[in-house]
Amino acid sequence: MDMKKHFKLYKSGKNWCVMAIATLGITLGLTGIANADTNTISTPIETTQVQTDASEKVPAQLGDISTNAQTVTENALSAQADSNTSLVTNSNDSNKVGVNKFKTVTSIVDEKASAPVQPQSETVKDGWVKEEKGWTYYTNGTTNTGRAYSYLPTITANGKGTGSNWYLTDNGVVQSGVQQWADTYYDFDPTTYLRVDNNYVQSQWGDWYLFGNDGRILTKVQQWAGTYYYFDPVTYLRVDNDYRQSQWGDWYLFGNDGRILTKVQQWAGTYYYFDPVTYLRVDNDYRQSQWGDWYMFGPDGRIQTGARRWAGSVYYFDPVTYLRVDNGWREGLYFGADGRLVNGGFSTRVINWFLQREGKITYSMYGSRTGADGTADCSGSMTMALRTAGASAPQIIYSTETLHSYLLNNGYYLAYEGRGQEATLQYGDVIIWGKKAASLGGNGHTMVATGSGNNPTVISTCYLTEGQRGTAIQEVNYDWYWNDDNRPYQYVYRLRDQARA
Repeated sequence: MDMKKHFKLYKSGKNWCVMAIATLGITLGLTGIANADTNTISTPIETTQVQTDASEKVPAQLGDISTNAQTVTENALSAQADSNTSLVTNSNDSNKVGVNKFKTVTSIVDEKASAPVQPQSETVKDGWVKEEKGWTYYTNGTTNTGRAYSYLPTITANGKGTGSNWYLTDNGVVQSGVQQWADTYYDFDPTTYLRVDNNYVQSQWGDWYLFGNDGRILTKVQQWAGTYYYFDPVTYLRVDNDYRQSQWGDWYLFGNDGRILTKVQQWAGTYYYFDPVTYLRVDNDYRQSQWGDWYMFGPDGRIQTGARRWAGSVYYFDPVTYLRVDNGWREGLYFGADGRLVNGGFSTRVINWFLQREGKITYSMYGSRTGADGTADCSGSMTMALRTAGASAPQIIYSTETLHSYLLNNGYYLAYEGRGQEATLQYGDVIIWGKKAASLGGNGHTMVATGSGNNPTVISTCYLTEGQRGTAIQEVNYDWYWNDDNRPYQYVYRLRDQARA
């Protein structure tokens, strides 16, 4: 026996309602009786009471009669009538209370659409992260902006080390190699990224630089690897083959490997000697070279040739070998077995007049002019020096204008005249500056050569110390003196008999 349901629409007031009528049918040929399930809709739906309209017929369902009727609203009926809506039942839930077995596809889609979207979780970067641009330090997903020197966790292969260190970062990315920071430069190790101290390091562009014990790049004279070097204050590069002034004012020579040099060294077309202890240039001294020979170095440090005054005597140094000449004649003078000048007494006596009065004469053109009262000028001094050496008695105290004739009358001849080049002087030469008829007063000057050859010395009573008491007699380098006085016109007088007694 089957129970069938038939639905009948009818109108109750303004509402359309449906009535389910159950009919009981007998099916022939069945050997058993089947009990139909009665489906009860428990989902609460707002309804109105249904009244039966007898004029409306309800189609009978096979084998089913029921007096239970279910009402739905007009809106629900319209939804069932929609051709795009299907009834969905869940047979597994047919016996469950409170389950709506008539959900539409539309309602399922609406439920999914209205459900909140769960965001996918992302890992927030924190600490050191190895990225294509290098190790980058994050704090809660962000990095520092610009450059910063910060105390951060130690970087290791996996970015997680123990302890902390100081690192230079640029927008969070750790820096290595030579980097500018705090108005100077530092170097950071490319493996550890730590600051490099006390080391000579090659930069990422190939040049080498020295960094100090505080990491800063170093300049000028610096000690490194057991010696000293000089680093240019502008380029920071090591200086090779140059004579440079240190940060404390002294000058030093640096070789082709940058190391500071000592003993005899070639520089600027000549030779100098640098003390092995102080590294300073040696002036006015007789020194032994690193290969054993002895050489004389003058007031400007240059190696000396020709006649030179040293330790109270005059010696002669060969212009080619630079060695002292023993037992030989040079420039009309004879030098003995110990190298000292044997003859040449006249020139020596002229020079000695000045040497004996060093530190005692004050410059003046208005006193005795000869040193008799402690003051003198250049020509008055020369007059008395020549007379003391053995020249004829002077008729007057000569000036630079009248001194020419006195020299010619006492065994001298004019060896050179002009201003276009430096004169080649010999020991004992008397020099007068200032063209004749224009050399009176401060326009002229006279001196005597205390040496010869390359860059000799001269001695005179002069105004180099601007009248300072007791300092009028000065022995200076001739080349410097002549250039310092704007290369005046010069006359060089030389003894005809250098060996004159």
